[in-house]
Amino acid sequence: MKVVPHAFYLNPAIEKILIDGNSAVIHKKVTASDIQNQRYLASHALTLVLHGGLQIEKHNGEFTKVRKNQMVLLPKGLYAITDIIPEDQYFEAIVFFFDQEITDEFLNSFEISKSQHTTCTFLIDYDESLRLYTDTLLALYRGKSTHQFTKPKLLELLHLISISEKGDAFVQHLFALKNRERLHIRKFMLQNFEKPLDIVDYAYLTGRSLSTFQRDFKSTFHMSPKKWLIEQRMQEASKLLRTTSDSVTDIAYRVGYENVSHFIKAFHKLFGTSPKQYQIQNRKNTLI
Repeated sequence: MKVVPHAFYLNPAIEKILIDGNSAVIHKKVTASDIQNQRYLASHALTLVLHGGLQIEKHNGEFTKVRKNQMVLLPKGLYAITDIIPEDQYFEAIVFFFDQEITDEFLNSFEISKSQHTTCTFLIDYDESLRLYTDTLLALYRGKSTHQFTKPKLLELLHLISISEKGDAFVQHLFALKNRERLHIRKFMLQNFEKPLDIVDYAYLTGRSLSTFQRDFKSTFHMSPKKWLIEQRMQEASKLLRTTSDSVTDIAYRVGYENVSHFIKAFHKLFGTSPKQYQIQNRKNTLI
């Protein structure tokens, strides 16, 4: 699973226009389809499709198709995303990532007494004002190290959308994201424990602050999130080592470890042997 925007920062084929932590503007142009690529968005993203299309599936099963000259707001979270390559063989998009600090500063400009919970994906038409903004942004900042302008340019984009035809709905949508509906912890964690996420990410995805998540989690599972995640991932790893011929590295990735040495250390601590030795021993037992 790719964690973005950081996975994009490491990809030399993706142009980085502006970057500031989890806030960024990137330009993506590819000629090969990225099919059902599971991603975790570490911050909210506005994706503007310039050529081709996107198919997006959220972790709750909601499905959205984004066409050329449409912009989609994807809240921080888990997605399965497919780049659609048309007949003329390329996909192109500009993605604007903005962290919670930018969102909060933007929303402080508005007064909304009550916001409704929302799960739907928000689509925005690529009108003339957005086109002018994008063209100017690329002309001024492409190929330059002027990353100190990341925050003001992203705030400018949000305010520009707020005065568009869908502006009021857009602001309401962002307010609703600050008050996400709480998800059932047990069900969500059992479905997603193998994702390479931190506890703070799980807290966000279940609609809780970190302290509330830790309290609710302990009440549900009677142990800390960290301990539970290690145990669940190790049990899943032991099953994969017994039942598949996958490499230790592949299994580490499948159970949420991007650092293989950390996986090996955690496995040895719980089972008293290395993953490789555990796999070899179980193969011997199967053959006997």
